[in-house]
Amino acid sequence: EYEGVRGTITREGGGRPPSVAQLGGDIDDEGLLSIDESLDGRAISGNWLGELQPGSCGKEFKGTWRNASDDSTHPFVLNKTGSWQ
Repeated sequence: EYEGVRGTITREGGGRPPSVAQLGGDIDDEGLLSIDESLDGRAISGNWLGELQPGSCGKEFKGTWRNASDDSTHPFVLNKTGSWQ
């Protein structure tokens, strides 16, 4: 069972200083993941849409991340590491 998803993501590289974005979203009863991302805590800078993978025992989501500034999309895979708190 999932009550919601929240956290941060740090991106590094490209000769730029690291950027940290806030994440918040949920997972519905069918295993669909939806996370909004914000660089400033107010405006949405990206969106994660994915699905819980069958046979992964609740440990893997695959989907697409969309950059809100230019509508570019990129595939992602999220894997559970460590223990749930």
